[in-house]
Amino acid sequence: MEVMKISAAAVFPLLGFMLLGYFFRRRSYLDEASTKQLNLICFRFFLALTCGETIYKSDIRHIAEPLPLVIVSVSIVATFLLSWFIVTRFVKDRTRIPVLIQGVYKTNYTLVGLSVAKSICGENNVGMVSLITVLLVPLNNIISVYIFEKYTGKSDSRVPLIVRIIKNPLVLGSLIGILLNVTGVVIPQWIMTGFVAKLSGLTTPLSMIALGAAFNFSSFPKYRAEITWAVLGKLVFVPMLVLPVAVLLGLRGPSLIAVAIFAVAPNAVNSYNTAVAMGGDADLANGIVVASALLSILTMFGWFCLIGFTVGLS
Repeated sequence: MEVMKISAAAVFPLLGFMLLGYFFRRRSYLDEASTKQLNLICFRFFLALTCGETIYKSDIRHIAEPLPLVIVSVSIVATFLLSWFIVTRFVKDRTRIPVLIQGVYKTNYTLVGLSVAKSICGENNVGMVSLITVLLVPLNNIISVYIFEKYTGKSDSRVPLIVRIIKNPLVLGSLIGILLNVTGVVIPQWIMTGFVAKLSGLTTPLSMIALGAAFNFSSFPKYRAEITWAVLGKLVFVPMLVLPVAVLLGLRGPSLIAVAIFAVAPNAVNSYNTAVAMGGDADLANGIVVASALLSILTMFGWFCLIGFTVGLS
């Protein structure tokens, strides 16, 4: 029962925030323009600030075990290759192929990772989540650019990929956190607790409200089959492959939770933006993002309960 309580406390508030955002949009408290601006603020500022703060407060030498990072990097590449092999066997529309592939491999780690990890492991045991974020952001960008270039031939920028990755707010925030941590720079406590921590506390509510406000269900009837298979792949098949490997290799506690969040998190919100910018089927991308975000509340709860009942959450 305790495992179920911990799992529920970690994931179900996210649904509440999303529904609140959807309510705001339906009541016209947020329109399309303000929703986009809120998403932009959350991504470029709040998420970046939270990543940097988490790493700064962590004992990097203690959390920087290589195994979780290796498991995540191998898993994302393997998931990408497997989904690429399967999707191209059944889908011929070149605007849908990259969207379906990223619908399976591209995870919304940055949005749900820190929130869920803090609920399960506590404020001071989530540094590995931020380190995995530093790994995932470049991998996601590299794979996305490659797969869309291959099938749509449209680039979203003339700026070199490596420059775009370094300028990514999440990477910048994490790198600043690492720099401050390893150099031993001490930020005054009144700044950390009175300003940074309070701003960081807004990250999850605002991000999930923005996500809920952006929900659009119009694409569901047209893409029912594609959305179903992409969501099953992301929320069921990927965890089935990754979680047993992580457990068998001996991961436990915060390290296992960090890897588990990667495996069970929904499709990345920016998958829609990527599809729009690079000539993919944007309506299909939106449908996958919305469906995986909503259903992931139930599947994450189920997976964390399973982990808790088998090897424990702490």
